[in-house]
Amino acid sequence: MNSKNFTFIFVLLSLYLTSAIPIESRLSKRSCSKTYKVQSGDSCFKIWTKYGLSESQFKSLNSGISCTNLKKGINICVGSSSISTSSSCKTYHTVVKGDNCYKIWTKYGLTESSLKKLNSNISCSILHVGDKICVKGSSGSSTTTGSTTSHNTVTEKPSSPSSTFKWYRECVNAKNYALTFDDGVYDYDEALLDLLKKEGIKATFFINGNNMSDITSSKVRNVIKRMYDEGHNVLSHTWSHKDLTTLDSSSFRSELKKLEDQIYSIIGKRPKTVRPPFMAGSNNENVVNLLKKNGYSYGILWYVDTEDWSNRGNVDIVLNFIKEGLKTSDRPIILNHSYYQYITKDKLLTLVKKEIEYLKGKGLKGVNMETCIGHTVYRYSGEGYPN
Repeated sequence: MNSKNFTFIFVLLSLYLTSAIPIESRLSKRSCSKTYKVQSGDSCFKIWTKYGLSESQFKSLNSGISCTNLKKGINICVGSSSISTSSSCKTYHTVVKGDNCYKIWTKYGLTESSLKKLNSNISCSILHVGDKICVKGSSGSSTTTGSTTSHNTVTEKPSSPSSTFKWYRECVNAKNYALTFDDGVYDYDEALLDLLKKEGIKATFFINGNNMSDITSSKVRNVIKRMYDEGHNVLSHTWSHKDLTTLDSSSFRSELKKLEDQIYSIIGKRPKTVRPPFMAGSNNENVVNLLKKNGYSYGILWYVDTEDWSNRGNVDIVLNFIKEGLKTSDRPIILNHSYYQYITKDKLLTLVKKEIEYLKGKGLKGVNMETCIGHTVYRYSGEGYPN
């Protein structure tokens, strides 16, 4: 028998043996804390939805499962509890449907870094219902909280370049949506904040330093401070709205650092999250590498572009864009603008109010970007701009 025939037979035998092993014997090596017996009419989608799992979480718990040939009566793992926690853990949180790391560390007054210190191998992208998460060490020394209202600057040390970078177009949890506003601060943002407060919506503002307004003016700084104080995220849209793909490394750094320094002087936080103007660089390796070098970890794109700048805030057109987007996503990031040519306060407020009403009618909740992506969008306290 030649080697090709032997290889072919080996592959067939491997496939046969894999399919012959019951799914119960091929469950994830993680300690399964909860199982579900498949009923008539079940599908993988129904099961992972019922237990608040994503498809990737479900399949990581059930290695080798065949969703096209799901057999009645087999046991499916729907919960796991094998995160390595601190040996001196005093208090645990049990993951429930809808949880993410951000919700957990916020609930217990932690930071992202302190949560991960307490749970050494936690994967925030794959949390399982039933996981036990340590939220307090025996001495309490690992649960340093971070203030969300203080704007006093602290002594900083240069942070390290980011080791990872990820683009987002959608929120991580179903039924969340993120309203985002580019190109501010502008004249009508205070009225917009009034509306958002009245409607109970948290949003995200991707601002410039020197585009439609001057960030050094006291009026603009007061608006930014209010944005942050009221629970919205204030993030980078670069200093002067330049196409990042056209800049050398020095100009690239300047566009980010100048704005970041100003934001820090106002709210005491440095963003590590950016939306590049014109979406330029989302498929550009050089831009991503420079963003990482400058300490940025997340890039925010969008799933629904309202095109409010071109349709001049036409409610019917914008709602149709959102309607089409919801056909394929129940967690969209939505692009709006604080400024566009011929904008008026009435146009802005009418449009945003209609968007909120429509999305609320579909059962969606408006959240800021930190909740949307499940990660802190700012650098940690004491982290300055990378050298």
